[in-house]
Order: sequence, then structure tokens, then C-alpha cells
Amino acid sequence: MNITLDSNPSDAPCCVKLVADDGRDVLIQTDWDYPAIASVFGWSVSRVENGDTNCEHDDTDGTIDCPRCKATASMFIQSAREWIDDNDGAEAEDPGYFD
Repeated sequence: MNITLDSNPSDAPCCVKLVADDGRDVLIQTDWDYPAIASVFGWSVSRVENGDTNCEHDDTDGTIDCPRCKATASMFIQSAREWIDDNDGAEAEDPGYFD
């Protein structure tokens, strides 16, 4: 089943919603979830640069600071939210939100 990204739903401004093909939806209300949501639609922690352009941030999922280059969780979360906003309406295979 595919899911669609709704980056600013009319019934929940400033939140994010995932909408399944069958009409069910999941409201994402916390920014802590943005890196995981964005990664479903193609975002990666490696998009964030913090001085060390060779750092792939292998030791973080975007919710903790990178121990290598010290990129902060806030940097990852902001980057993920920007990705979500820029990819409003994107579709992806459901990784398990609607199981």
C-alpha cells in the first residue's frame, strides 16, 4: 500500500499527516518524528552538513547529535521538516504505519 505525505493538513495546521491509499491517516504532531517520516520519502541525515563535508552521520538517525561532527538533532529535524514541506504530496510504500 502506498502512503501520501501531507505537509500541512487543513484540519491540523503545522502538523504532518500520512494518508493511506484506503483513506486512513496518521497525524504526526511531534518534530521528533520528522527524520523518520522524511526518510520514508527520500530524505537522509547525510544531507546535513556541519563543517565536515565527509561526515555521513552513520551514528545517528537524526534524533540525536552526530558524535563525529557534532551536527545537532535540531539541525537534522529542521532539515527533515524542510524536506517534508518541499515534498508535499509525495508517495511512498508504507513501511508499516498502517499495519
